[in-house]
Amino acid sequence: MRSRRRRGGPLPGPLPRLPRTRHLSRAVSIRGRLPVDVTHGSTRRRARPRSDRCARVKRGNPNGAFLATARGEQAERRPLWIMRQAGRYLPEYREMRSKLSFLELCRNPEAAAEVTLQPLRRYDIDAAILFTDLLVPVEPMGIELAYEPGPVLAKTVATIEDVAALRIPEPEADLAAMLGTATLVREELAADKALIGFVGAPFTMACYLVEGRGSKSWDGVRRLMFEAPDVFDALLVRIAECLEPLVGALVEAGCDAIQVFDSWASALSPGDWAERCAPHSERLLAAARRAGAVSIHYVNGAAQHFGRMREADTDILAFDWRLPMRQARAMAPLRTLQGNMEPAALFADESLLRQRVTQVCADAGDRHVFNLGHGISRHADPRALEIVVDEVRRSR
Repeated sequence: MRSRRRRGGPLPGPLPRLPRTRHLSRAVSIRGRLPVDVTHGSTRRRARPRSDRCARVKRGNPNGAFLATARGEQAERRPLWIMRQAGRYLPEYREMRSKLSFLELCRNPEAAAEVTLQPLRRYDIDAAILFTDLLVPVEPMGIELAYEPGPVLAKTVATIEDVAALRIPEPEADLAAMLGTATLVREELAADKALIGFVGAPFTMACYLVEGRGSKSWDGVRRLMFEAPDVFDALLVRIAECLEPLVGALVEAGCDAIQVFDSWASALSPGDWAERCAPHSERLLAAARRAGAVSIHYVNGAAQHFGRMREADTDILAFDWRLPMRQARAMAPLRTLQGNMEPAALFADESLLRQRVTQVCADAGDRHVFNLGHGISRHADPRALEIVVDEVRRSR
């Protein structure tokens, strides 16, 4: 693969509306309407002028449960969504993946929109989260991306010259498929449902850019932080510069909220994360709020970072299950919290699962968005999530 660039002309016709049925055949067949360049990773689509897209896009009802709770207002019910809710635990997603690779799915707005909507057809949840991947923006930044099956980058960042070579993407041209997915989903969503877009936190993105693939300890990026602090700091600044325009573009395309995922913050000490990394995440969160969206800061490893998290002007503080919800509420009594049930609890029997849901809700009180503390396992039984939804609805 080569790095992604916009080429070619416009679409051969208007984008079709997504099906409202649970069947996937039409969503797969309409893939032919978009000329997807699998080799180069780009959807050859001429972006509409920004003002035109803004005039057309729908918005979620600000009085819906999710958006009202994010603002600290009393909602008619406790809002609920699940990280990775559009994913491999669903048979309809697996059917889609039998026809398209992961990256093909991300690059096809109609198919990605269908996957985004699948869990909302099954469950009474309050938000959709855009189906894409944290690392999709690295291709227009100039780095080839593949999945084998985990992400593998063709080159890594090690020097200040490597940092300078990272290109700032133009979202309307370079990430048109992602924005198109957002607009299609927002058109299909009920007004009381929110659409959540997301980006990776600069530190989490740096983990992959420095090491080139996943890691359990992220030794390489931690070494860079001390061995070449100027390179590390410049890299996080550059990543934030690359992602900030995407945050605004996602909001303009229809996203009501933006979640910044710091999935690997647990690799760092509280001091290093607070001083070297958190400010760059906060830049992206501030961009979301300036664009008129709800900002959500998800930190995995929040037990050691929550004190710093709560200092930021963020709408929703989201965190993993290792920080007790009761403790988080005591530390942030007036903030909206999101989370944080242990994902493995989905494998418990029904009685214990209901107890765990009830406990999270009781400990959180009001101003709470129910979620897991991490993404749902691909091995989870979809029926377990039905129990979770039912119990959350009983909680208020």
